[in-house]
Amino acid sequence: MPEATPTDVRLEIDTHLEDEKIEKVIERKSRDIDRADGVPALDEQDRTDLEALLAALHIATRLDRAEASAGAGPASVDYEESMIEELRSDARRLGATDELLGIGATDKTATIGVPSTRD
Repeated sequence: MPEATPTDVRLEIDTHLEDEKIEKVIERKSRDIDRADGVPALDEQDRTDLEALLAALHIATRLDRAEASAGAGPASVDYEESMIEELRSDARRLGATDELLGIGATDKTATIGVPSTRD
């Protein structure tokens, strides 16, 4: 069961998402933490903080991105990137793995099958 609340997430990121939506993100991130290898044992407060940070990171990179892009041009993009790096840094200090942080998950890979033209 998740430890973090929508209030904990709002301490990390200013969002206009409904509490129900934030709770679903927290639940998802809590399950991700449970499944992740390499995450150290966390006390209740550290677990709460990590769930809130990962939920805020998810919101910043996926759910609120459309709102952020309506900002003041390059300044809002710089602010968003700096905020995302700060969230990642804080989560890493609590033991978040690259997988939980979404680092490397977007590396482009392709497998191409080419039929042999020689017999």
